[in-house]
Amino acid sequence: MLRVVLAALLIGAAEAHAANTVRLPDWVCAHADALFVDGFSGAAAVVRQSSGGAGGAAPGAQSRTVNVPGYGSHTYYLYVPTRHASIRPMPVLLALHGAAGSASMAQLAAQWLRDDWITAAEAGGFLVVAPAATGSSGGWVVPPPSPSDYSIFEAALADAEAAYDIDRSRRIGWGFSAGAHVMHDLGFNHYSATLHIDTLAAFAVGAGTMSALACGPEPDCTAMVSSASRKIPVSIHIGDSDPVQPYAAADRGRLLAQGWVEGDTLFYTPFAGGHEYHYSHLAQVWSDLCRFQVLP
Repeated sequence: MLRVVLAALLIGAAEAHAANTVRLPDWVCAHADALFVDGFSGAAAVVRQSSGGAGGAAPGAQSRTVNVPGYGSHTYYLYVPTRHASIRPMPVLLALHGAAGSASMAQLAAQWLRDDWITAAEAGGFLVVAPAATGSSGGWVVPPPSPSDYSIFEAALADAEAAYDIDRSRRIGWGFSAGAHVMHDLGFNHYSATLHIDTLAAFAVGAGTMSALACGPEPDCTAMVSSASRKIPVSIHIGDSDPVQPYAAADRGRLLAQGWVEGDTLFYTPFAGGHEYHYSHLAQVWSDLCRFQVLP
């Protein structure tokens, strides 16, 4: 109950500072390195919010360590596409793994997830930031305690944005299972000071639900969605034999009822399978959400 009340207060406080969803022209995703569709004219240049990062180390898979005040040093896993020397700032994707079973397995889960995104990141020209959960059973430590694993997300993104030139208007989130529950929380609530509905361009979930963390039972979930400061684009993948499928379907219905539009701000993809994700889902997530940015 305390968490729900705090979330309501935070949402209310943030409504006055709502951001706007912007749909980028198709060529931005089709030609990820272009400033203009043909190099000269024919399409307007797009607005980008450069982080001003200096360029960082060589591209590829790497690990970096950040210090989180009150929480200590933490390693996160990064992938930088080979086009990192592009003349424009790159999008970034925050990828959250599912419950791993132990703290040591959480480190492996973060690395594996980072690696699963490599093909899509190379094709799309975006960075992947994959932190590891710190809970004793390999799960995420979530607010209201502060610091929490949300503090690690913030520190990891800040570190990547300092090292590389990242477009802060195109921060995309994706989570699987427990990581998807967390992504719903980041996407609709304001427990994070720098990662929330007004700073994430869009987010995606695989095998996750709102009610597991972000809002609790009805009518809390409907209240959370109806009070959202914007129709943040959401992509949902769910297996037809996944035990959480009815809850994911309910999330879809709730979003549609509150003004999200199928194929525009909502992408719902059922598939034959259980509590899992496939490589093809990752490419589709980027295809669904690549076009979006968030601006004041």
